[in-house]
Amino acid sequence: MAPVGATAWQKGGSALLYGSASLSIMVINKVVLTIYHFPSFAFLAACQFLFTTLVIFCLKVVGRVQVTAMSWEVLRVMAPLVIISLVNVLSGLGGTQKISLPMFTALRRFSILMTMLLEAYVFGTRPSVAVKLSVFLMIFGALVAALSDLTFDTVGYFMIFLSDLFTALNGVVMKRTLTACPSVNKMAVLYYNSLFGVIIMVGLLSTREEEMEAVRSFTHWNEPRFLLSFCLAAGMGSILNYSIFLCTLYNSALTTTVVGCLKNILTTYIGMIFMSDYIFSWENFVGLHISIVGSLVYSFVELQSILKGRERAVMDMKSRKHAGGRIHVPVGGGKGASKREAELVRLLDQRPPSGGGNTGPEEKEDAVLV
Repeated sequence: MAPVGATAWQKGGSALLYGSASLSIMVINKVVLTIYHFPSFAFLAACQFLFTTLVIFCLKVVGRVQVTAMSWEVLRVMAPLVIISLVNVLSGLGGTQKISLPMFTALRRFSILMTMLLEAYVFGTRPSVAVKLSVFLMIFGALVAALSDLTFDTVGYFMIFLSDLFTALNGVVMKRTLTACPSVNKMAVLYYNSLFGVIIMVGLLSTREEEMEAVRSFTHWNEPRFLLSFCLAAGMGSILNYSIFLCTLYNSALTTTVVGCLKNILTTYIGMIFMSDYIFSWENFVGLHISIVGSLVYSFVELQSILKGRERAVMDMKSRKHAGGRIHVPVGGGKGASKREAELVRLLDQRPPSGGGNTGPEEKEDAVLV
C-alpha cells in the first residue's frame, strides 16, 4: 500500500525506476563480461560490494540510514548470510558470463521452486494449487529450452543452479535472521554483507595472481565506453536496492514482483535480438515462451491472492468499525489467514504501523498498481 500523499508520479516513477535499474544491471553485467570479455567476474563482484559498502557508510555518517552496530552477536548472526550472499553473487555473475540472457532468465526461475520447497520445509508453508501449477509451467518451459540450448555450457549451467539454490537460501535464512534477531535491520544485513564481501574477495583475489594480472593488462581500460559500463555495473546494485525500496514504499510489494516479471520478459527479448551469444532454435524459442507464460500466470495468481486478502481485511474492518472494535492480527498469520493477509490487515488497521505514519482505514480503497 502506498503511503498517504503518494502521487501518481511517485508511484509510476518508482516502478519505472525499479524496472529500469533491474533490467540495466543484467544487461550491463552481460556487456562487461561477455561483449567486452572482462576476465574476472570475481573482481567485478568485489567492486560491486565495495561500492555498496561506501554508499551505505556515507549515508550512515550523514544520518540518513541506521545500521546496527557491530558486535559478536551481529557477527554470529551475519556469518551464514555473508557466505550465502557471496556465493550467490559470484555464481550469478559467473552464470551471466557463460549463459545467454534468455536462458539465464529462464533458469533463474528455478529459484522460485527452490524457495517454495525450502519454505515448506522450514516454515511449513503450503502454496496453493494454482501457485504450484504456475511454478511447474515455468520450470517445464525452462527445461524444454535447456534441452535445445545450442550454446549449452556445463559450468555456466552449474553456476546458475548454484545461484538459484543460494538465492532461495538467502531468502529463507534472512527471514529467520530478522525474526530471531530483531536488532539486526535490513540495512545492516546489506551493509555487513557488502563489507565482509569486500574483505573476503580481496583475500581471495590476492591468491589468484594470474587472474589479477589479466585484469591489470585488460586492453579496454583506456576506452571510455568500457569504463562507463564497468562503473555502472559496479554501482547499479546500490541503485537497484534503492529502487526496490522506493517501489515497495510508494506502491506495494506486489508491484515490485510484477514489474520484475515484466522486466524478465523484456530481458529475454533483448538477449534474443541484441546479444550475439544467443542461437535461435524453434524448440528453445517455444520452451522460453512456455516459461514466460508460467511467470505471467504466477504473477496473476499472486495478485489475486493479495486482492482477496485485502478484500477480506476491508470487510472485517467494516464489520468491526460500528462496534468500535479493532482488527485482530494473528501472530504468524494464524490458521485462517496467510502471512501476506495478516500484513494487509495490519496495514488496514486504525493504528499507525510500527515506525510511525498515518496509515488508516481511509486508505482502504487505494488500488494495487500493476
